[in-house]
Amino acid sequence: MKNQRGFTLPEILVVIIVASILAAVAIPNLVPMVDIIKLRTAANTIKRQLIVARTRALADPTVHVGVYFDVKSTPQTSFIFIDRGSLKDKYDVSDLIYLGNYKLPKDIRDSIPLSGGIVDSAVVFRGDGSAKNGGSIIVKSKRNKIRTITIIPSTGRINIK
Repeated sequence: MKNQRGFTLPEILVVIIVASILAAVAIPNLVPMVDIIKLRTAANTIKRQLIVARTRALADPTVHVGVYFDVKSTPQTSFIFIDRGSLKDKYDVSDLIYLGNYKLPKDIRDSIPLSGGIVDSAVVFRGDGSAKNGGSIIVKSKRNKIRTITIIPSTGRINIK
């Protein structure tokens, strides 16, 4: 018997109990962290869409490119569009959708504030990089954490706070 190796049943049970206690303590702390990661990812993806639209507009000064935010749909979506037809600087169904769309995760919502928000649910960039209509978009998690994306009209610069 002295040459046999292995763990005894009480040793295995102690390890299982300790691991269970650690998991019970760790899991509730991970849920808010996952929520924050989803929120940051959504805000950064929207910022990337805005950067792509601005870069595309800089590439061809005769074409205005924007990002439309459909805040009324479920799941909420945003997409880059090319305002070729009328250059009205807002999205309408005749505009060409460029690079598809981005659907927000189900736990994340975006909204446009009444004061200081973007007009007509779209940000449109001109050939010089400026934005026709700047403003803010608020991205909010189910735990009420928020990230605010701001577009400065004169420069087209995009910030996240």
